[in-house]
Parts: sequence; structure tokens; C-alpha cells
Amino acid sequence: MKTEIINVTPAMAAEWLSRNTSNRTLRRTTVEGLKAAFKRGEYVATHQGIAFSTTGVLLDGQHRLTAISELRDGSFPMLVTHGLSDEAFKAMDIGVKRTAADALRSEDRRLVETARLIAAICVHNKSSVTPTMLIPIIEHIKRHHDALLAFCPTAARTWSSAPVRLAAVISMKNGVDIDYVRSVYRALVMSHFDAMPPVAQSLYRSHVDGRIRASDTADMLGRCLIAFSPEKAKLTKVQIKDSTASFSQVRVIFGWTVQTEEVPEKKKAARGGAAKGTLQADFRTDYC
Repeated sequence: MKTEIINVTPAMAAEWLSRNTSNRTLRRTTVEGLKAAFKRGEYVATHQGIAFSTTGVLLDGQHRLTAISELRDGSFPMLVTHGLSDEAFKAMDIGVKRTAADALRSEDRRLVETARLIAAICVHNKSSVTPTMLIPIIEHIKRHHDALLAFCPTAARTWSSAPVRLAAVISMKNGVDIDYVRSVYRALVMSHFDAMPPVAQSLYRSHVDGRIRASDTADMLGRCLIAFSPEKAKLTKVQIKDSTASFSQVRVIFGWTVQTEEVPEKKKAARGGAAKGTLQADFRTDYC
């Protein structure tokens, strides 16, 4: 077995993909996410790379290689291993996937989760979200998010979920009284029905009755934005005409924090040095 660092170009990646005969089905969302990260200059070489069997078959790296092959230019240093046994393929990608919170070494996974939701809404594709992209978002929401969880650290399956927390953060950032937002949030999380204003009681009943689903992120976010509004506290029914409006609000407020365009060459070197500590998990072994 031999391993070496090779500067992989789009042409080289395309040629190597011709040896891809036994990998899993290609996931386009993963490829697009990797391409976006490459274009933003977020790639950092790690121990994870490309692997070929003794017979020359590509065993690991099809998503990375596909992403590189679809770029116009560039050169990306990667560890390339030749001479693995075909049996090695069975042992690849069976570890625990590293999360964004792991990559950012953050103890507050809920803060990272909220930032990741914001990024996913802003870029329209959660697979293109990387830990580096989350850093400015986290810095922008941390004060209000910390204030919310300091007041109510308890977790509840629906009412402490990322869309609900994001609605609370947006409300506070929009100037809604922090104590009001936190009190409504805590009443929902703790199921203190009598402590909820009528609008929050209506929201709570709708979920209990199965009329709204926590998994519908846009709808839940929009309803919670109404529930956290003091001007609408006396409403006895929460109606959403256009659930996508909540996502539009997120993009207006946080869009500037999300880097979605290709990073100019002159900025890549500076960003690369600062980002090395947080990018080691961006290109994970689950991208076979």
C-alpha cells in the first residue's frame, strides 16, 4: 500500500472517476455542497482522501472527485492511497459522522443547530452548508440565543426545536421585548398552558390536535413568529397564508452573514490560515 499527496485537478478527477465501478449511488446534493465549499475556498487537506484497490478500482472519494471534476479549474492537494485490498471497501464509512458542532468544537449544539438552519434557508441547500459558513451566523445570534436558553435551558421535542428557537431569536433581534419572548418560549417548552398568551395557547392546541406538524419548518417558524409578537398576543387562531414568507424574512435578516459566492483568489490564503482549526471535518469519510 502506498499513500502520497497529489494535487488533484478537474481533468485528473474525471479520469479517476472512470475507475469508479463499485461505489454507492452518487448523491447530487452532496456533490453540489462540496462544489460550493471548494468555490468558497474552504477546502483544507486532511487525512481523508482518495483510495484505489490493488486492481485500480476507486474505493473511496467519488463525491470529492465528482465535485472537482465539475469545476472549471483549480488544484486540490489530497492524500491518495493505492494498493488497498478490495475487502477494505467494507470497512469504509462505518464510523460516527462528525457534526458541525463537532467540527466547530462547540459545546452548545443547539446554537450550532440554529445557525445551521439559518444557513440552510439562506443557501436553499443544506448539503452546501459547512462549519466555516456557520461562524459569522453564530456570532450574530449568540447573544440572543444564549439569553433564551439561560432563561429556559429545558429541552422539549417540539417547542425547543430549532425553528421555534430561531423564531424567538428573530423576534428579539427585531426589537420585541426580550422578557416577553423568553416567557412565551418557556411556557411552551414547559407546557405551562395557563402562562401562555391566547395566541400561544392556540398554537399549542393546534400541535396537540395534529393540525400542525413540527417537521414543517417553514410553517412552524411562521406560526412561532406570530406567537412571539406581543401585538398578536390576544389572537385565538394562528393562520398562515404563505409559509415561505418566514424563510424570506430569515434571508433578509441573515443573508448578509452567509457566504454563498465564490471567494476571490486573493482572499483564499487569508481565510485558509484562519479556518484550519475548524475545517478538518468538512470533507468527511461519508462522502465516498
